[in-house]
Amino acid sequence: MGKTYKSIDTTIIMLVQTQTNNPNTNIQFYPRIVNKTNISFTDDEVTFLNKSLKYNLSQKRKSWLRNLAVEAEADITLLPSYEQEDIRYQVSHNLQELYKQHNDRHAVFDKTIMSENKTIIQINKKLIEANP
Repeated sequence: MGKTYKSIDTTIIMLVQTQTNNPNTNIQFYPRIVNKTNISFTDDEVTFLNKSLKYNLSQKRKSWLRNLAVEAEADITLLPSYEQEDIRYQVSHNLQELYKQHNDRHAVFDKTIMSENKTIIQINKKLIEANP
Protein backbone atom coordinates (compact mmCIF):
# COMPACT_ATOMS: atom_id res chain seq x y z
CA MET A 1 0.00 0.00 0.00
CA GLY A 2 2.91 2.35 0.65
CA LYS A 3 3.96 2.20 -3.04
CA THR A 4 0.39 2.92 -4.16
CA TYR A 5 0.05 5.98 -1.92
CA LYS A 6 3.47 7.24 -2.95
CA SER A 7 2.62 6.96 -6.66
CA ILE A 8 -0.72 8.71 -6.06
CA ASP A 9 1.05 11.52 -4.18
CA THR A 10 3.60 11.98 -6.98
CA THR A 11 0.85 12.10 -9.63
CA ILE A 12 -1.06 14.67 -7.57
CA ILE A 13 2.07 16.82 -7.24
CA MET A 14 2.69 16.59 -10.99
CA LEU A 15 -0.92 17.51 -11.78
CA VAL A 16 -0.82 20.49 -9.44
CA GLN A 17 2.40 21.71 -11.06
CA THR A 18 1.02 21.38 -14.59
CA GLN A 19 -2.18 23.25 -13.68
CA THR A 20 -0.43 26.09 -11.87
CA ASN A 21 1.88 26.89 -14.77
CA ASN A 22 0.40 29.74 -16.77
CA PRO A 23 0.97 29.63 -20.51
CA ASN A 24 2.98 32.49 -21.93
CA THR A 25 0.53 33.69 -24.52
CA ASN A 26 0.15 37.30 -25.45
CA ILE A 27 -3.26 37.57 -27.03
CA GLN A 28 -3.96 40.97 -28.54
CA PHE A 29 -7.66 41.78 -28.77
CA TYR A 30 -9.12 44.53 -30.88
CA PRO A 31 -10.46 47.51 -28.96
CA ARG A 32 -14.23 47.70 -28.61
CA ILE A 33 -14.36 51.30 -29.68
CA VAL A 34 -12.42 53.13 -32.33
CA ASN A 35 -12.55 56.89 -32.20
CA LYS A 36 -12.84 58.09 -35.81
CA THR A 37 -13.66 61.64 -34.79
CA ASN A 38 -11.51 64.52 -33.72
CA ILE A 39 -13.10 64.48 -30.24
CA SER A 40 -10.71 63.53 -27.47
CA PHE A 41 -12.13 61.43 -24.64
CA THR A 42 -10.72 61.02 -21.15
CA ASP A 43 -9.74 57.63 -19.74
CA ASP A 44 -12.96 57.43 -17.69
CA GLU A 45 -15.05 58.11 -20.77
CA VAL A 46 -13.20 55.50 -22.81
CA THR A 47 -13.60 52.86 -20.11
CA PHE A 48 -17.31 53.65 -19.91
CA LEU A 49 -17.66 53.41 -23.69
CA ASN A 50 -15.76 50.11 -23.67
CA LYS A 51 -18.52 48.58 -21.58
CA SER A 52 -20.35 48.28 -24.93
CA LEU A 53 -23.90 48.89 -26.00
CA LYS A 54 -25.34 46.06 -23.92
CA TYR A 55 -24.24 47.61 -20.63
CA ASN A 56 -27.15 48.17 -18.28
CA LEU A 57 -27.10 51.33 -16.23
CA SER A 58 -27.77 50.44 -12.61
CA GLN A 59 -29.86 53.48 -11.76
CA LYS A 60 -33.50 52.87 -10.89
CA ARG A 61 -36.24 55.43 -10.69
CA LYS A 62 -37.13 56.70 -7.25
CA SER A 63 -40.60 55.14 -7.28
CA TRP A 64 -39.62 51.74 -8.71
CA LEU A 65 -40.70 49.85 -5.59
CA ARG A 66 -44.05 51.62 -5.39
CA ASN A 67 -44.68 50.90 -9.08
CA LEU A 68 -43.81 47.25 -8.52
CA ALA A 69 -46.30 47.05 -5.65
CA VAL A 70 -49.05 48.66 -7.71
CA GLU A 71 -48.42 46.32 -10.63
CA ALA A 72 -48.42 43.31 -8.32
CA GLU A 73 -51.73 44.40 -6.76
CA ALA A 74 -53.25 44.85 -10.21
CA ASP A 75 -52.20 41.31 -11.11
CA ILE A 76 -53.43 39.90 -7.79
CA THR A 77 -56.91 41.28 -8.39
CA LEU A 78 -57.11 39.13 -11.54
CA LEU A 79 -56.61 35.94 -9.50
CA PRO A 80 -59.47 33.97 -7.93
CA SER A 81 -60.59 35.45 -4.61
CA TYR A 82 -59.53 32.44 -2.53
CA GLU A 83 -55.87 32.82 -3.66
CA GLN A 84 -55.56 36.60 -3.34
CA GLU A 85 -54.73 36.88 0.38
CA ASP A 86 -51.97 34.25 0.25
CA ILE A 87 -50.37 35.87 -2.77
CA ARG A 88 -50.65 39.34 -1.19
CA TYR A 89 -48.79 38.08 1.87
CA GLN A 90 -46.03 36.54 -0.27
CA VAL A 91 -45.72 39.68 -2.41
CA SER A 92 -45.59 41.97 0.63
CA HIS A 93 -42.87 39.81 2.18
CA ASN A 94 -40.85 39.89 -1.04
CA LEU A 95 -41.30 43.66 -1.37
CA GLN A 96 -40.05 44.16 2.19
CA GLU A 97 -36.95 42.08 1.40
CA LEU A 98 -36.34 44.12 -1.75
CA TYR A 99 -36.69 47.33 0.23
CA LYS A 100 -34.15 46.15 2.81
CA GLN A 101 -31.69 45.05 0.12
CA HIS A 102 -32.09 48.32 -1.75
CA ASN A 103 -31.38 50.39 1.36
CA ASP A 104 -28.35 48.27 2.28
CA ARG A 105 -26.75 48.60 -1.14
CA HIS A 106 -27.88 52.14 -1.85
CA ALA A 107 -24.80 53.79 -0.35
CA VAL A 108 -22.41 51.57 -2.32
CA PHE A 109 -24.12 52.00 -5.67
CA ASP A 110 -24.69 55.70 -5.21
CA LYS A 111 -21.05 56.59 -5.95
CA THR A 112 -20.86 54.42 -9.07
CA ILE A 113 -24.20 55.71 -10.34
CA MET A 114 -23.10 59.30 -9.86
CA SER A 115 -19.77 58.78 -11.61
CA GLU A 116 -21.44 56.96 -14.54
CA ASN A 117 -24.00 59.72 -14.89
CA LYS A 118 -21.24 62.31 -14.80
CA THR A 119 -19.32 60.58 -17.60
CA ILE A 120 -22.49 60.21 -19.67
CA ILE A 121 -23.17 63.93 -19.34
CA GLN A 122 -19.57 64.74 -20.32
CA ILE A 123 -19.76 62.50 -23.39
CA ASN A 124 -23.08 64.04 -24.44
CA LYS A 125 -21.68 67.56 -24.05
CA LYS A 126 -18.68 66.72 -26.21
CA LEU A 127 -20.87 65.18 -28.89
CA ILE A 128 -23.25 68.15 -28.92
CA GLU A 129 -20.37 70.63 -29.13
CA ALA A 130 -18.81 68.69 -32.01
CA ASN A 131 -22.08 68.63 -34.03
CA PRO A 132 -23.69 72.07 -33.72
